[in-house]
Amino acid sequence: MSAIITSFNRADYLRGAIQSVLAQSFEDYELLVLDNSSADETRAVVADFVDPRIRLIVHPRQPVAAARNLGLREARGEFVAFLDDDDEWLRPKLERQLRVFERGPAALGLVYGGFVRVTSEGRESGTHRPVLRGRVFDGLLRQGDAFTGSASNPLMRTSAVREVGGFNEDLVTSEDWELYLRLAERFEVDFVPEIVVRIRTHQGARLGDRIDEARRVEELVLARYGHHMGRGLRGFYLRKIGGKLCRTGALRQGRARILEAIGLSPLHPLGYVQYGISLLGERAYDRIHRRCRHWFSS
Repeated sequence: MSAIITSFNRADYLRGAIQSVLAQSFEDYELLVLDNSSADETRAVVADFVDPRIRLIVHPRQPVAAARNLGLREARGEFVAFLDDDDEWLRPKLERQLRVFERGPAALGLVYGGFVRVTSEGRESGTHRPVLRGRVFDGLLRQGDAFTGSASNPLMRTSAVREVGGFNEDLVTSEDWELYLRLAERFEVDFVPEIVVRIRTHQGARLGDRIDEARRVEELVLARYGHHMGRGLRGFYLRKIGGKLCRTGALRQGRARILEAIGLSPLHPLGYVQYGISLLGERAYDRIHRRCRHWFSS
């Protein structure tokens, strides 16, 4: 089994991530720490751990999807699990997830569990329990559940991830969700009910949190799977895409997408609300979206 930590300039959190892997109740694994050419004390932190299972790989600067694919190429285990450098696994994570694989079908490609979100200071801010299992492709497309919450959650069959092509290196956000969609097309998914990972959230915008990049992911998914969607779901994606276009100033294109959504789902009120707000301009749209984001789909 291969555990892979991707890290960049987070030496202060990295130590806890490594310790959470070394504390696992399942012990037969390799731990790859991929250093994205950090300028802090990352290498010194890794050197503090004297354990033959650890391999440090320092590589040229690249996006996280490319770094994870590097880890995937280097992985020697039948199963692979990724861990962000600021997250931490709970002690029984690997053991419980591997047990599900052992008793599951050959078509099982991914096993995940519950997660708890913590602030940058370590305070718990929310817990999520898993609900999607089996053939979850439609459920993932509908985005009605937080699913894994982070790339730090799942344990995946290495051959399955390689078979679907690994992470899409053209994406800088939602690259993990997009991978899970491709996995769910071909493989089954299962879960363990308990919490298996602590996912750290930060106050500031993260590298991947870009509105335009998020829109690109949604457009990719709509183009690839639109034929699989009903009218309502296509309208859902068009509203999300149109809203993001409006928030970034592309009002004409945004309204066109929203009008397409209205045509597909004429009884859904949100499309009309979005269109009306878009007439107030980019800043007003973004301001109202931020205040009412729990209601908006974009």
